[in-house]
Amino acid sequence: MLKITPPEYVLMKMYIEEHCGIHLDRDKEYLIESRLSDLVEETGCRSFQEFHYLARTDYTGQLKDRIVDAMTTNETSWFRDRSAWEYMEEQGIPLLIDRAAENGHAAVWSAAASTGQEIYSLMMLLDETLTRRGLTYYSDRIEVLATDISTSALAGAVRGTYDSIAISRGLPPDRKVKYFTPKGNRWEFAPALRRRVLFKKFNLQHSFVSFPPFDMILCRYVSIYFADSFKRELFAKLASVLRPGGILLLGATESLREYSDAFDITYYKSAVINIKK
Repeated sequence: MLKITPPEYVLMKMYIEEHCGIHLDRDKEYLIESRLSDLVEETGCRSFQEFHYLARTDYTGQLKDRIVDAMTTNETSWFRDRSAWEYMEEQGIPLLIDRAAENGHAAVWSAAASTGQEIYSLMMLLDETLTRRGLTYYSDRIEVLATDISTSALAGAVRGTYDSIAISRGLPPDRKVKYFTPKGNRWEFAPALRRRVLFKKFNLQHSFVSFPPFDMILCRYVSIYFADSFKRELFAKLASVLRPGGILLLGATESLREYSDAFDITYYKSAVINIKK
């Protein structure tokens, strides 16, 4: 494994934070070494300094995308955090349906969709609730957007097929039978539901001005990787595209406290629910 020197670490650390927002503290050299050494060698560079120069001068953006793919943590699972999904099933999804009934449409955004488990978990709950209420025709009134910065993770989400390890992480057996079809040694998520999700590559550092207003945003387990200054900026931007009374759902280890006053913070069982003022 190629070793990184202290000056090279500073260069790469700054490059990574600039392009994907990930803030690396001291003593994280091993992360860059373990995730980028193979790519450095593949490009023919003999050091991280050469690699940094190559990345800076690669105007195609292809190398930047590969660095971002390598450095982003695509750790995810089905229905991650039980209490959060109990809230979604019992209050969040009904809220979306009620908003669609009142306004003619509603919109939800999974802002760090990774390989798709989160947004497809939501689609299963939405389908079950609409079916139970006899409102399946409402499905066209609820817009579903899923974005991620990682090209490879997003491609996996669009495909919607999962191996035996990924499919087993948090997915109840009855929903596996109901919503997945075996395809060789993989499992394919229901195409009809998959097609209702609009997938886009998006960097949360970029402007949100092109986004429509949302009724709910899931931005889970991503802000933990960002510096405090960017957390404040991110939460302000998320608030700007949430309708009043809209919901921002973060990961269980994330909090708006000290970063934003645009939300009322409440609780549902052990889940933290952030409501746009």
